[in-house]
Amino acid sequence: MIDPSDYAHLFDAPILVGLSRDQKHALLSSCTARVLKSATYVLRQGETTTGSYFIASGRVEVGYVDSSGNQVIVHTAISGEMLGEVEALSGRPCAASCLTMPDTTVLFCPAKALYAHVPPQILIPNLCTILHDRLMRENRNRMADHYYNADQRIRLYLRQLTSDSDDGLLRISQSQLGVVIGCSRQTVNKMLGELRDEGIIELGRNAVRVLDRTRLEDGAPVLE
Repeated sequence: MIDPSDYAHLFDAPILVGLSRDQKHALLSSCTARVLKSATYVLRQGETTTGSYFIASGRVEVGYVDSSGNQVIVHTAISGEMLGEVEALSGRPCAASCLTMPDTTVLFCPAKALYAHVPPQILIPNLCTILHDRLMRENRNRMADHYYNADQRIRLYLRQLTSDSDDGLLRISQSQLGVVIGCSRQTVNKMLGELRDEGIIELGRNAVRVLDRTRLEDGAPVLE
């Protein structure tokens, strides 16, 4: 068990909205901390889980693999977000895999702890709010896939999959990024090269680091 005061920033997590401070303290007291120095899968697609994870620090890449083995990163979760709560509460297999990035700390929260410390009249609306946000993110991505050109899409996804908290770093190959934006590896290589030459990004081995978010966003579509 943990000392909730060490993770007070999680008191603002969406799943805890509407709880008293004592209720939040009790829930976090029921969690177990995992300090992960290297990349580690905490949830695996197709497997069941008995609990969910708060991201206390660092980030987690949420990835989906289809029956042909094609893999895509659908979201990069950051501190304060929760992962696996829908699967833990429903008993359904994980819809995606969650891979922590190096130096990430997560708190494992058993499903029974959510039931014990979050009243249904709070838990249900909070879950619906979280699912609504995810649905809106998916809708925005689908709009981008259908109506925006490749340059706009790559800028949009680089913006969505990175944050200032992780120094703008995205660990992804050009082939994987091509799957995300629906372009060939050659097209991705060309566009990344142009962004690099403009000083907007930095390229590494299977990694992209955003150096200038303002200039990156200048060419990205504005999706409400």
